[in-house]
Amino acid sequence: MTKLWQFIKTNFLTKKFLTFGIIGILNTLIHLLVYTAIYNENTTGFIGSAFFSNAIAFIVASIFSYFANAYFTFKPKNKSTMQFSIVILVFLSRLLISSLLAELFDYIVINWIGLDYAIYPIAKSIAPFFASALLIPIAYFALDIVFKKTDIEK
Repeated sequence: MTKLWQFIKTNFLTKKFLTFGIIGILNTLIHLLVYTAIYNENTTGFIGSAFFSNAIAFIVASIFSYFANAYFTFKPKNKSTMQFSIVILVFLSRLLISSLLAELFDYIVINWIGLDYAIYPIAKSIAPFFASALLIPIAYFALDIVFKKTDIEK
């Protein structure tokens, strides 16, 4: 148990991880604001409006997240197009994995736990919340590696 606590203390109870978390919260707010703004402006009845709105919101939030994490969290000496591209690939991978996990958790909430979204509409947030939360430490370590490995002299 002490090894687990030491791991948590040295990796997650740090200024770096807390900064990452704050940027993640801001990133989520930006994503939600952009999504809502685009989705609410859709007056054409375009079937893929949720997909389109989410894609644009994801791009805007990811660009913010890259620069905020580069400046405040991981602080590489050098930034490059390659670094930006790899970070975006990490974000896309996280999006894909969290979407698949959200689908799995949604199935569990509906079919195993038996929650009815019509009765408990707030329960719709359970699956994406847990899917996203599960990937936070994984994303943190992945981005830490990417920023370290791509911080090359120009």
